[in-house]
Amino acid sequence: MKRVVNIMKALGEENRFRIVMMLRERALCVCEICSVLDISLSTVSTHLKQLTQAGILKSQKDGRWVVYAWTDVPSVRDLIERVRKEVNDEEKLNNDLLRIREVDRKSCGTVLRGEGRE
Repeated sequence: MKRVVNIMKALGEENRFRIVMMLRERALCVCEICSVLDISLSTVSTHLKQLTQAGILKSQKDGRWVVYAWTDVPSVRDLIERVRKEVNDEEKLNNDLLRIREVDRKSCGTVLRGEGRE
């Protein structure tokens, strides 16, 4: 029961939930997530740590980036899929999915330094 409670607590914050929904689509590095959510690197890192500790995400080093993906654990994936079906038409989530198609790791440095923003 404690595991499920920890998962639900981790998903209970809006930005963490949005991160998980984005990672259902593809693995992302921290800077890509920052770019989509438009929140600070330190805040995103804190969210990713909580999601990883809850067993929802996994990370892997890819060159100079740490790339996050959602877990391979079937019970966790099933739970998230059930929740996702309840919010499938949420505009904010749909916009996030559109934005992840526009970001890539190669442009992360400029986005985080503010060079790519108006």
